[in-house]
Amino acid sequence: MSDIHILRPHTLGLRGARQAADDVAARLRADIGVDTTWEGDVLHVSGHGVTGRLVAAPDSVEVHARLGLVARPFRKRLLREIETELDRALLSPTS
Repeated sequence: MSDIHILRPHTLGLRGARQAADDVAARLRADIGVDTTWEGDVLHVSGHGVTGRLVAAPDSVEVHARLGLVARPFRKRLLREIETELDRALLSPTS
């Protein structure tokens, strides 16, 4: 399967969810060089065989990603890295 879907509940509110999404996006930008853009409460991610979005809500953060041919062999690693960074960001918000 070439898609990644992650849903994490939290108690941080919308502001905390947006900060967590920003934290994850910063790590993805640094590690795999993706571009990110906010549109409302949705953070769009694209680049290097990956397109997706992080949806910030008052009680959850949801990640949807579609992997292109180049990124598909790294699906497990990308999934693990996104889960780890998202869990870290939700447990220890920076703002």
